[in-house]
Amino acid sequence: MQQYLNEIEIEKIEAFCKDKILLEAVKKVILQGLYTHGVNHPGQEAEPLINGAFSLVSMTMGNPIPNELLGEQLKAQWAGINTIHNAFESLKSIRSAKKDAIESPYNIAE
Repeated sequence: MQQYLNEIEIEKIEAFCKDKILLEAVKKVILQGLYTHGVNHPGQEAEPLINGAFSLVSMTMGNPIPNELLGEQLKAQWAGINTIHNAFESLKSIRSAKKDAIESPYNIAE
């Protein structure tokens, strides 16, 4: 992955990953629609038929879809979620090249 990034981009990714709260918040926002689709929230009416998996089944009422195709679609949704999760995990492995320490020409004791 690092071969596609310049040093500034790598440093920005490092800073992003060091802020664990920001990293998890961004991950939640990106995955929120997939994770919470059809989940009840306080103050909202329950809509149990609105759900990622159930939406596929609901399409079969007017257009019969074989169970095998439904299974394929569910597997594809899982693969997409897993891909996003893995991408966030790979962000954590991006590190800038450690530069050799440069000895200061100044005497800091003075």
